[in-house]
Amino acid sequence: MSKSDQDPSIFNEPHVKKGVFNADPSEAQADQTLEQSRQDDESAEQKIEHTVWDEPGFSAELNPDGPTDNITYSNWLHRRQADTSTAKTWLITFGIILAAGPWAILGTFFNGFINVEWAVPYAMAIVILGPVTEEIMKVALALYVVEKRPFLFKSAVQIVICALAGGLVFAAVENLLYIYVYVAESDLTPGFIMWRWTICVFLHAGCSFIASLGLLKIWRYAWTNQKKPPVSPAYPYLIAAVVIHSAYNTFALILSFTGYSF
Repeated sequence: MSKSDQDPSIFNEPHVKKGVFNADPSEAQADQTLEQSRQDDESAEQKIEHTVWDEPGFSAELNPDGPTDNITYSNWLHRRQADTSTAKTWLITFGIILAAGPWAILGTFFNGFINVEWAVPYAMAIVILGPVTEEIMKVALALYVVEKRPFLFKSAVQIVICALAGGLVFAAVENLLYIYVYVAESDLTPGFIMWRWTICVFLHAGCSFIASLGLLKIWRYAWTNQKKPPVSPAYPYLIAAVVIHSAYNTFALILSFTGYSF
């Protein structure tokens, strides 16, 4: 190694040395390889998340001479709609219905986990954390689709079905846990079992239906405005579902404190 190569000053940097700077040819090849890799790895779904062509300054009204082949939310949405058959949307719908089972189980066990005394007060877990967790988990998959891939639903019926399925499966899993795990066999009564399979099922299905109305708001926003939909239109309906669920849990908690048995 020459003495100049050991010079630690900035004057030994290639771009400040005397003479013409010759870049390493492998750098250009590496840059091309990385760029090709980025183009291959980044799908239209990824690009639409950070496209600038939906900004007002790039709109057709303000920039009529601008490029017409750039990805905007509107042309991406219609392109995906044209490429997605009705059969595929129903396949996705049934897939979400089947996946509601594992999600319901996960939500049930998470709810049980937060009900331990060292985590939060028992009453708070029952009245607040439980309803919030359950209502979100029951519609989480359908919520993801309407927000990120609205073209995967062709009709409002599919969205409502997915939400109701989440509520019904959740209710079934929770009932089985209560009857065969949580409640001692000596405490099981026909009235308790009937309550679980009627009122509790209606509660979960009804709250999921209310939440589905919020999902419909997100889905319709995307198609009506041709813009990436916000989640905020669903908040009032999710909150309503949580409040109703919380009110029921409060009523059940009061009954348990008074010693009432079915």
